[in-house]
Amino acid sequence: MSESYDVEVMPPSVAVARFCMWAQAILGLAGVLLLLVLLGGAFPVALAGMLVAGLAVPLATLLLIAFLALRMRSRRGWVRTAGLVVELLITLLGLWQLVQDVTIGNLLGAIMAGAVFGLLCRPSSATWFDR
Repeated sequence: MSESYDVEVMPPSVAVARFCMWAQAILGLAGVLLLLVLLGGAFPVALAGMLVAGLAVPLATLLLIAFLALRMRSRRGWVRTAGLVVELLITLLGLWQLVQDVTIGNLLGAIMAGAVFGLLCRPSSATWFDR
């Protein structure tokens, strides 16, 4: 006879962190696309490559967040560690931007990144990732 498998459900802290990471990635990619559309027409074709190169770091960060959100179900420790590092850096960057200028975008970005960092630091998250 075959035995049934014991499937462990993702804790709410990890599920909410994953949802927030998807929201960060989708909203950030939409912002980068809007910026490309708005600024793309203002630059000559020769400078368009420089615009894309200037947006490479934010685009890579957003793709990394999406990749980590996608890999959360794997329950690997490196996914949680990488998520903590990326979200901490984004939180610190958001706080630095808030010192210079308080805008809704900066405030929401810093709050969301801080929330994801806090959720991934919870003991239930650590237990779930540490199979």
